[in-house]
Amino acid sequence: MKKSFSCLLIAFAFLAGCSTMDYAADEHESKALQELTLAVRSAENEDAGGIIAHTEKAKKHLIEENREHPYTQPFISIYGQFPKAEHDVETFEEMDKAIGEAKKRNFTRAAEAARRASVHLKQKARSK
Repeated sequence: MKKSFSCLLIAFAFLAGCSTMDYAADEHESKALQELTLAVRSAENEDAGGIIAHTEKAKKHLIEENREHPYTQPFISIYGQFPKAEHDVETFEEMDKAIGEAKKRNFTRAAEAARRASVHLKQKARSK
C-alpha cells in the first residue's frame, strides 16, 4: 500500500513538473508576442525608443524560452526539415531588422518587420 502510494506521488510530481515547463514556454512566447505587439504600436506612434526597447524585451523572452526548451541546430540545413529552428532564425532576423529600421527612424518598415517577427513566432509555436 505504501509503495503504490509513493509511486503515485512520484508520478503526480512528474506530471506537475512537465505541465509547469510547458506553461513556462508558453508564458515566454506569449510575453514575446505582447512585446512585439507593443513594438508595432510604438512604430505607429513613431517612437523609436519604444520599438527598440520592446523588441529587445521580446528577444530576451525568446532567448529564455530557447534556454528552457533547446532544440538541436543542424550542421547542414535542409529547408523544411527543422521548422521550429527556421522560424526561430527568421524571428530573430526580423527583430534585428525592426531595431535597425527604428534606429534609422523608418517607422513603417520597423512596424512591418515587427509584424513579420510576430508571424514567425506564431508559426514556430504551431510547428513541430
